[in-house]
Amino acid sequence: MEKDGLLQPIIVTKQNPEDENYRIVAGERRYHAAKQLDWTEVECKILDRDEKETFRLAIIENLQRENLSPYEEIEAMSHLKTSFKYTDQELGTLFGKSRSYMTELLGISSLSKEELRSCKEAGIEGKNLLIQAVAASRKGTFSEFLNLFQTGALKTVKDAKSFNREEENLFTPKIAANPNSKTSNSKLTEYKITKKQGLIQITSHDEALLGEILKLIKKEIRKKFGDT
Repeated sequence: MEKDGLLQPIIVTKQNPEDENYRIVAGERRYHAAKQLDWTEVECKILDRDEKETFRLAIIENLQRENLSPYEEIEAMSHLKTSFKYTDQELGTLFGKSRSYMTELLGISSLSKEELRSCKEAGIEGKNLLIQAVAASRKGTFSEFLNLFQTGALKTVKDAKSFNREEENLFTPKIAANPNSKTSNSKLTEYKITKKQGLIQITSHDEALLGEILKLIKKEIRKKFGDT
């Protein structure tokens, strides 16, 4: 602004029809930049609009901030869509985003308020990770998704996609002692646990180890649910 001046006027509206006080609708950052430059006057455009239109313009201005978080963006876009009946394509045109971007972003708003708050408190900031949280919520595995993120087992979008596909290991490969080994330094064998479409699969090349795992599972099932 110091070099080029005020390229666009600040948009204001009267706070009350009876007084001369105005409220900034669009251009808050330009106003503060002008104050830092010690400007005594700035060009303004006075709107004579109802509250709903003022609110709409304020949302649009807020969405043009560079440091907007995904949660702020989702909330504002959802307001524009539900309160002012914008389509995904119209919102995309308004903010220079693709229709698919808008559809994905607004899809995040399908998370409940509690789920969104949990994601925010857990530190999930990326839009793409939030999209994967939506997928987990729809499959009924949101709590498990969030727990894996908080423990560090799920860190990236790739991890999240693998979790939602239920095709990759949910647990890192483990090393177990061979129960039939007679040596003091028991032979170590590798096993892995995967989950897919309601099926939990334990894989190992050691038949004896698989037999021991099966016994443990049966024992725990009887303890918890009794004999079937």
